[in-house]
Amino acid sequence: MAHTQHGNGDEWERLRLSFTSQSKDETENATPEPSTTDLEPGWRAARALVRIQSDELLAVMLRPSFRPVRDIELVRVLPCPFCLDGGLRTAGTVRTRGGRANVRACDTCAKVEIEQRAQIS
Repeated sequence: MAHTQHGNGDEWERLRLSFTSQSKDETENATPEPSTTDLEPGWRAARALVRIQSDELLAVMLRPSFRPVRDIELVRVLPCPFCLDGGLRTAGTVRTRGGRANVRACDTCAKVEIEQRAQIS
């Protein structure tokens, strides 16, 4: 199961603290997305995702290019296409070949989605 715990509480505690210590000048502006869903502050999304303790999400968050959402940033909550029950909450961004992509995880089934963006030529 995707949200099992394997004694990685220290990593989760370190990541929880990194959400609050994110400096404002590190954050890059992402392309605005259409507002077809609910918005929530970054602190609420971060706390919801830390509670699920997904190993898959932890692996993405430990990438060197991962940047968590800031506490005051408004982020989208999308319906989960995997379990059709929970919400995909934004954890942050990660660098991909096409630029920075949003990382979202379901607060119910713990599935992780890295947004696919069209490459700009």
